[in-house]
Amino acid sequence: MDEVRAGHGSLRLETDGALTALDAAGLPAAAGSGLAADLTHAVLSGSPDTLKASVGELHVVRTALAAGECLGETPVPVDMTNLSVVVGGDKIIKLVRQWSGADRSARLLARLADAGVDSVPGYYGSLDWEHPEHGRGTLALLSAVIPDAGDGWTWAVDDVVAWFRGGKAPEFPAALGRLAAEVHAALLAGGAHPAPGAAEVRARADGVLDVALALTGGDAGIRLSNRAGRIREQLAAVPETAAPAFDLHGDLHVGQVLRSGEQYWLLDFDGDPQLPDAERDRPDSAARDVAHLAASLEMVASVAAKRLQAADEASLGRLYGWADEASVQLTGAYQLAAAEAGLPDLLDEAMLPGLIAEQLLRELIYAHRFLPRWQYAADGAITHRFARDSARAPRTKEPAWTPPAL
Repeated sequence: MDEVRAGHGSLRLETDGALTALDAAGLPAAAGSGLAADLTHAVLSGSPDTLKASVGELHVVRTALAAGECLGETPVPVDMTNLSVVVGGDKIIKLVRQWSGADRSARLLARLADAGVDSVPGYYGSLDWEHPEHGRGTLALLSAVIPDAGDGWTWAVDDVVAWFRGGKAPEFPAALGRLAAEVHAALLAGGAHPAPGAAEVRARADGVLDVALALTGGDAGIRLSNRAGRIREQLAAVPETAAPAFDLHGDLHVGQVLRSGEQYWLLDFDGDPQLPDAERDRPDSAARDVAHLAASLEMVASVAAKRLQAADEASLGRLYGWADEASVQLTGAYQLAAAEAGLPDLLDEAMLPGLIAEQLLRELIYAHRFLPRWQYAADGAITHRFARDSARAPRTKEPAWTPPAL
């Protein structure tokens, strides 16, 4: 098998495209094995000379960002799609587990670094492998650690729960709108394209509804079926747009946003994990990302309901009402920031209702395939966003949505 060797281990390319990180003893690498430090040193030095590929050539893409020299390794205490290790306390290196799995991130992060965007963590660069059969692929990406930061599924829910209990209204929706607009403006500079036609967008969304209906069973399936007609109407109403298409974040939700103090940073530009590589990397309009972010606000309301064990109609109405208002704040701040950047037509808000509906359906599908315990969040958002189909309401008794127990 082909491999890249370092002083303390190797990266092995399997025949199916999987990339396996091994320590010096040939066992799965982990923090402390030294492999992450070896790869970090190569990226920071701007040269792959300390590494050796069995075939092909290695390349380092290095930005101008200065970095500390300490290379001690500590683990990242969360489950990750890739192996991530904190190096020197101030850097985090992501070792890719599948060929081409981080190529998109490497390209977009380098573009954002060149543009001086400060709403993504500092980016040092990547280690790439020019392979004779597979072409060029990114093996590892190196970024700055954001100290004392948490992701949005924690801090956003904390803010909403505090507000529900009498605290101040959350201010983060507007901050997220400004962040998304800043990142989009920089990504648009990489090239604009015509947006997908409305017929294509509608057909894709309609297919997503069919899959969600087929996969979602139990009480959630009953609630979804009772709303399928209204959802399909909204999906069919997505209009043509003159807004440009460009490289998006592709998987933009609150969980991709770190917060430390009053500062926000956007992570993970790998794109939507549910899409094949070719479709994941396809340019689309800004409304796709903004809809994804707005849909996640509705699921924040679901998670807050679980945290609060709020099951009565008044409490749920208040929480999902907050999500509606938060979406207005998000899009308003986005539009203002885009206009200030000279891009007043970047976001077509008329597309949002249908794209938000599609994204909530995709969340149901994701839950079925990968994370069943997450189903309740999208189920709650859909149940409260859409009224029951009038033709079904008299005939079908529906179980009420309530959050799962803690």
